[in-house]
Amino acid sequence: MIRTGWHILWVTLAIVSASLLLLKSFGVDPRLSSYLLNFQLYILSTCLVLGLHLLLLLWRERPDRPIGYTANLISKKRDKALQALPLLLAVAVFMPTFSAMKSAIPLFNDYRWDNVFIAWDIALHGRDPWLLLQPILGFPIITAILAVMYHVWVLLIYLGSVYFALYVSNRDLVLRYFLSFILTWSLLGMALATYLASVGPVFLDPIVGDSRFVQHVAYLEAANRVFPILVLPVQEQLLAGYQDGLHGLGRGITAMPSMHVALAFLFWLAARQISRVFGWIMFGFLTIILIGSVHLAYHYAVDGYVSIGLTFLIWKFAGALTSRRNDEVRSADTRTSEVSACKADPSSS
Repeated sequence: MIRTGWHILWVTLAIVSASLLLLKSFGVDPRLSSYLLNFQLYILSTCLVLGLHLLLLLWRERPDRPIGYTANLISKKRDKALQALPLLLAVAVFMPTFSAMKSAIPLFNDYRWDNVFIAWDIALHGRDPWLLLQPILGFPIITAILAVMYHVWVLLIYLGSVYFALYVSNRDLVLRYFLSFILTWSLLGMALATYLASVGPVFLDPIVGDSRFVQHVAYLEAANRVFPILVLPVQEQLLAGYQDGLHGLGRGITAMPSMHVALAFLFWLAARQISRVFGWIMFGFLTIILIGSVHLAYHYAVDGYVSIGLTFLIWKFAGALTSRRNDEVRSADTRTSEVSACKADPSSS
């Protein structure tokens, strides 16, 4: 039962502990520097968001005593900050563990599912989906823009977490989002990705020895000579990290399921609960990420479809837990009201 952010932190620590023990049994020791770096990134993200917000308030209100105004504002938001603390700690400690587990997939399982997912793609679309997208997206400027958006996605992990922890007033929605976040990355990004080990189109030739997508990769390299395609250096680093057996933050290769699509979809599910406009914006971003994951040769189309379906199930499960929490809160409020009524009117008992 998930009642507070601290419950989510305990669940996260349990997953992290189990993962570290599993990695240790295979001789992998995740680097402490990865955890320190991720904590620094979350601290920086929090300071950036709060700092910009404070500057905006100071500019709008123009208080006579800015320092006193700031101190009073901090005092008022103290309870919200305490509620956000375990949630941000949870994601800060979890992501380096995820990266270590992702990069250790070759220790647990062979990359042998790519041909299955290629066959699924062809069965659903008639041919490789990137070829269907190429007449529309196969222009260097469009590819470059999609690559930028694919990198912007990482802001959902950092600034997105800060936003939900500190600025969303619906407490049940906040808990549902963070619980879904941890479960999605754990069940899809670690467990399922290990079982369905696959490398994706861009790594199929250098890792598996299958040259099916060399034409796709050749297009990306040609486009990079016209406009910088930002994913190419990252793909080179991922391949080098795989070859060197590195397990740091942001390392590891896996295609199924697509965590880019899963997180974008999760963010859309939560955003549409906040406002219709926010929901439509995030739906547009989800569409870009889904298409970009295929066009940029990271994923097969089915990687994204599976991510969407399973993330939705996790979202429903997390919602059921928060609904039970709501029922308990309402029952407690009812009992409190009844007790208060009895005290106010002793004759009623």
